[in-house]
Amino acid sequence: MPGKDKDSHIFERNLIALILVLVLFLSPLTEFWAALDAPWYSPYLIWSLAILIAFLLQRSIQSEDNES
Repeated sequence: MPGKDKDSHIFERNLIALILVLVLFLSPLTEFWAALDAPWYSPYLIWSLAILIAFLLQRSIQSEDNES
């Protein structure tokens, strides 16, 4: 069943992205990057990075669907 393997691959990618976002925003790393005296826009840059990763994942998923 090639469709089931493909769905599993998509799920794994999304799960990895979710875990990375959770590590960035819900771990002790938040205290670390908040204490760096970084500019006020640094949390927005990190959120933008998370959104960009999600966008790239969705784009690759859609291109894989179009190839099938």
